[in-house]
Amino acid sequence: MSKPSLTNELTRLYELLEKGAITHEEYEEHKALLLNQARGASSQNDSYSSSPAQAKPAGEVPQIIINQSSSVAASASATAVAKNGGCLKSILAAIGFLVVIGIILKACSNDEKTVSSKSASEPAAQIVANTVNQEATQENIQAVLQSAKQENAAANDEINTLWTNMDVDVRNHLKPQQLAWNRQKKKQCQSNQYSTPEQNQIEHLNCETSLTHTRISELEILQNQLYAEVKEAKLQKVRQEANDSLEVLQATWDSIPEPIKDQLSTNFKNWTKSADNECDSAKPADTQVQTDINRYICRIKLVKAKTKELEGYKI
Repeated sequence: MSKPSLTNELTRLYELLEKGAITHEEYEEHKALLLNQARGASSQNDSYSSSPAQAKPAGEVPQIIINQSSSVAASASATAVAKNGGCLKSILAAIGFLVVIGIILKACSNDEKTVSSKSASEPAAQIVANTVNQEATQENIQAVLQSAKQENAAANDEINTLWTNMDVDVRNHLKPQQLAWNRQKKKQCQSNQYSTPEQNQIEHLNCETSLTHTRISELEILQNQLYAEVKEAKLQKVRQEANDSLEVLQATWDSIPEPIKDQLSTNFKNWTKSADNECDSAKPADTQVQTDINRYICRIKLVKAKTKELEGYKI
């Protein structure tokens, strides 16, 4: 078997260093070992040369030393490879761990910047959003207020039309009740429960509109229910007033001196017929009771005028 030379061993050792199988310190340690072994072998060769009787075959000792050196180097190299392989894995794992930590830290830093930026921008965005919401709310309130005003005005027009077109006698009968209802409506619809005048006004208008619609329905029922009752009472009243006015006329006529009554007698009789014809020929009303009321009112008016005329002839 050929003997590996020192140069080959050193070259091989350097290749292991270049490949990273051994460290620089291990390389220096093994290199020193090889050099020391080489120097020891050279010294032994010199002593063998000076004592030929004790000399051994020149190749035996160096071969053993070289083999041991090769074995030790190979073993050390294998151990170094295994050891450094494990270390390399650990180092790579550590490097990977550090890289992951770095990525996490960077991500956290970016998140913090994002959160910080978001936190800084949130107040401004919130202010803008609040302003927009307030403007929208104000617009909605104004729209609702305008609608409430229109509905209230329509309800008032409806009840006023009903009240104006209502029979005058029924209306006069209901007038005290209607005035009381108006006062109660204003009192009931007072509103201060909201924070803004607009909202309170809306509540006030809606309340009045609702009560007005209810009152319209009540008045429509009342005018039908009360018509006959009110008209009968009115008829009795004007009939009595007509009778009273005739009595006054007759008393006035009786108080006139006889010579003057004789002169006025024909005129008075003609007036009586004319008054009856005028009142009886008046245009009939929608109902008989109203027609009778109108006739009595007509007589009262004419009788009072004639009574005033005759009073001028009294002494």
